[in-house]
Amino acid sequence: MIVLKGSVPIAFGGNEQPAAYGELVSIGGLNPSVNKELSAAIASILETKLSVPKSRFFLKFYDTKGSNFGWNGSTF
Repeated sequence: MIVLKGSVPIAFGGNEQPAAYGELVSIGGLNPSVNKELSAAIASILETKLSVPKSRFFLKFYDTKGSNFGWNGSTF
């Protein structure tokens, strides 16, 4: 699931040039190697499609348990 919110004021490095912040939550599967690959891929998409330079993008990773996600009236 991806949620994009445009036109949100964000200051990064003291100016308001295009920038982005993201959070990626996964039920398992994350590790330093995977995180690095995902960060590179997402940064590339943001740069080519939304003109957000890779140097102006932060991505926070969360690896969580299925019991922390609700779905279909229960949890995973």
